[in-house]
Amino acid sequence: MNFFFKIVIFNIFLLSADISFAGNWCKAIYNQDISEGDFQKQISKCKNSDNFFLAIHTSYNNSGHLLNSLISELCDLRRNIVRSEPREGDPYYTVVCEFRRHYLRKN
Repeated sequence: MNFFFKIVIFNIFLLSADISFAGNWCKAIYNQDISEGDFQKQISKCKNSDNFFLAIHTSYNNSGHLLNSLISELCDLRRNIVRSEPREGDPYYTVVCEFRRHYLRKN
């Protein structure tokens, strides 16, 4: 009888288990020596990614505003967004978020 319950419980766990996949990461870095076209190429490669890392160099006058606009355009705002400000020795605004699902993306 005890063996029967173990088999039943094992089958319940086996049937209720979901398949999990590792998320894909993509990064885009906007620094001093990059052109606008190169930055857009980096972002276009991210369409099939799950997670997104973005860094913008502080040499641009409006880098904080640019980061905020890219967050609203590229990140899923319903998910957690981790953002950091520049500090000594690290002149980048950075953000890590879940990439907004593109309509061409396969689910």
